[in-house]
Amino acid sequence: MIAFRRYFEDNPEIFAALVAAIAIVGGIVGSIIGAKIQANGGRDQAAAAREAAKIAAEAQRVAALWTVRQVQVAELIQAVREVRRVSELFYEQNAATEGIEGQLREAQQAVSRKLAEIELIVPFAVVCAAEKSINALGRLAEIAKISGPQRYFLGLLVDRAYGRDPAQSALAHQALDAFEELNTAARADNPGSTDDERATMFQNAVRTLRAATGATTEQAVAAAGYVNAPGMSTREIEIRDEFSERMKELVGAAREMLRSEDDVAPAAPEQRRRWWRAA
Repeated sequence: MIAFRRYFEDNPEIFAALVAAIAIVGGIVGSIIGAKIQANGGRDQAAAAREAAKIAAEAQRVAALWTVRQVQVAELIQAVREVRRVSELFYEQNAATEGIEGQLREAQQAVSRKLAEIELIVPFAVVCAAEKSINALGRLAEIAKISGPQRYFLGLLVDRAYGRDPAQSALAHQALDAFEELNTAARADNPGSTDDERATMFQNAVRTLRAATGATTEQAVAAAGYVNAPGMSTREIEIRDEFSERMKELVGAAREMLRSEDDVAPAAPEQRRRWWRAA
């Protein structure tokens, strides 16, 4: 070390050149290091920006899916309720003259289309609940076709029996008597009638109902068949109760899917934070 020091003391111009060279090299190395740090920082910022964009896109996708699910399931529930509303018309109107069966077919087709749509976008639990509700709805519609004419036309008979038109009143009373006779024979605690006698009563009820109300043969047979089938009213109540339960299950599954109880806006799934190591 002493020899080096004496050498540079004896040759100051070489020492000055060496110092200058060290300064230049140091500056170059510093510039390289600074550029590298800046480049690494730029890559980190770009990666963070990409991650933020990915999270924002995912949040937007989830929000859009939530909205589509809400709309589609709500439309399905509304379509199901429309089928039930049309089914109730069998109890209130003459289905043959009011085109109720056509309305029912259209409403049922709308339900089928909506089910096909939600099957592609909702969780399996909601799909299962929807299918069960629609199956129960089908049974509700079928029982309405049978019990509806019976209630509607018997109600019409009562109105006409006590109306002002004597001819209509007489026909209505005959039909009411025929249905009362059929109802008595169909009771489980009255097994005295033979099959032939019951068949005759059934035909008489169909004939007098048509004469008094203008019901079609199909409607009159449905009305008489309802009376002649023990336990039909109990079955109707069971079907209605089943439909109500299935609808509660569907609404419950839909609310769970939409997080209705949370009272929060839909959010994207939590993202795992990433760290980038400077190269």
